[in-house]
Amino acid sequence: MTAHHVSVADGEAFLSASRMLFGPITQRFSRGEAPSLPKLVSVHLGSCRLSEIKAKSHLVVSDRTFWRSFDPDAIKILMQLSGRSRFEQKEVAVDLGPRAAIIYDPMRSYSLQNLSDVDQLILQVPRSTFGDGTLTRLSAPVPLPGNDDSLTHIVSGLMQMAIGTAHKLDEANCRRVGESLIQLVNGLIQARPTAPEFRRSPLEALRERIVAYIDANLARSNLSAEDIARHMGCSRRYLHRAFEGEGTTLERFVWDRRLERSKEELLSPARASASISEVAFACGFNSSAHFSRAFRSKYDVTPRDVRERVRMVVVH
Repeated sequence: MTAHHVSVADGEAFLSASRMLFGPITQRFSRGEAPSLPKLVSVHLGSCRLSEIKAKSHLVVSDRTFWRSFDPDAIKILMQLSGRSRFEQKEVAVDLGPRAAIIYDPMRSYSLQNLSDVDQLILQVPRSTFGDGTLTRLSAPVPLPGNDDSLTHIVSGLMQMAIGTAHKLDEANCRRVGESLIQLVNGLIQARPTAPEFRRSPLEALRERIVAYIDANLARSNLSAEDIARHMGCSRRYLHRAFEGEGTTLERFVWDRRLERSKEELLSPARASASISEVAFACGFNSSAHFSRAFRSKYDVTPRDVRERVRMVVVH
């Protein structure tokens, strides 16, 4: 039996659990089938999520038809414990061997080719915990020095300790470990130089501020463009310009963000006791029935289906 903040999925459950935890990704194993060996262990560390993947060689590709991930707040840190992989994003390719690591933004399309059997740790850190300067560095993937670098060595050691002993930790200690990792990861990113071509424009900086404000106020069902513009100190027209290049409108973004947050809530073992209605109201929906229809329209499953799948994974 696993602790309620730890979930385990292997065999056939590996693919569905990976998609629920990491968003709209496609995983391709040899001959189109996942072998019986892949295993995914996932741990909630407060606002962070740490997972370990052990699997045969396979390809991971982010789904380009989705603009955002199922956990759009997350910045990901991939720590390679063993095996060889190749990560590609924004015309940047990084070869990963044992003890190598990379930090990347999953909102940008990427591929990860695992060229051999791999053992990997993936830490998902809330985007809201990073400042503008730190997020600027993630316009392209940020490779980290190996364990010879003292800070990388500390982060790697803490991640391995957390995944190995999480079943013995209570929620308070899990939260403390997560807070420590957030601070350390911020330090890792800030230590890397910013390439001039990736410096953000004023509109990009505004968009980051808008997203942070929306995320902090999603529970308000009356959250409006007028309110956001007033808080940002700009006109509604300028507000909308920040989203012109993203293929969406501000209103659509808020709507999608409510649904994404609700999915995250439904996937969280810490919220397992919350009813569907409580999750809906916490994400700014006025009606649980309206929420269920909108959720099914976006994800092709009902909120209750997602909750049941998570319970099956945890029990497994």
